[in-house]
Amino acid sequence: MTRVTFLGTGNFKGIERYWNGFVLDDHILVEPSPTALPHLRRCGIDAAGLDVVAISHFHADHTFGWPFLLLELLHRHVATPLHVVGPPRVEQFLRTMMDVAGVPGIHEEAHEKLDIRYVEVDCSWQVAGPLRFRAVEVDHVAHLDCYGYVFERDGATVGYSGDTRPGAGLDAIAAASDTLILECNGPHHPAAGHMEVAHVEALRERFPDLPFVLTHLGTEVEAGHIERCLVPDDFQTVEI
Repeated sequence: MTRVTFLGTGNFKGIERYWNGFVLDDHILVEPSPTALPHLRRCGIDAAGLDVVAISHFHADHTFGWPFLLLELLHRHVATPLHVVGPPRVEQFLRTMMDVAGVPGIHEEAHEKLDIRYVEVDCSWQVAGPLRFRAVEVDHVAHLDCYGYVFERDGATVGYSGDTRPGAGLDAIAAASDTLILECNGPHHPAAGHMEVAHVEALRERFPDLPFVLTHLGTEVEAGHIERCLVPDDFQTVEI
């Protein structure tokens, strides 16, 4: 079984739920959302024990916790390697974020004192420390490289949609997964770059036996009627 602890389950607006992000087996952080560090503490997960940080795309709700997480690791003098997985140019993106945060020297200091290893996704099976994974390009917004993931966990696979609308990429992730952590933002305008409940229902018809765990939820999402579909709360740990 894989333990999934949700640091947040909400969408970009962060209304009623905190921003989406979760940890696999206490060691793999998926999406360093703006509240990732305090929520790791609240859930009793030691940031110094993280082996991997995985980023699906560069929107703020998925990445703006990085400066605080990096400072925590620097102050804790973490000696073990941290693998940062993300779209092409992920290191440059995070370096620029530190500049915008007003702490430009921290990036260099951290990389002198910590063992941070960047892994740019290439849509093949890749390895980042203890994690074997494959990124799959998904259809979210045209101006960013956006990915979902298939994570290998003890002989099983956990899929994660990232942010996406229905499409071939999402279907490929679902087909490769034993459980799918799936965004369901709800109605989203003007650009419909997200899943709605009707889309989840249609995906269920195509993959009737695949367990869904919903995240990145909007306030208007009601999905309790969908079979084999779990809607977790913020800070909840589930075993899949």
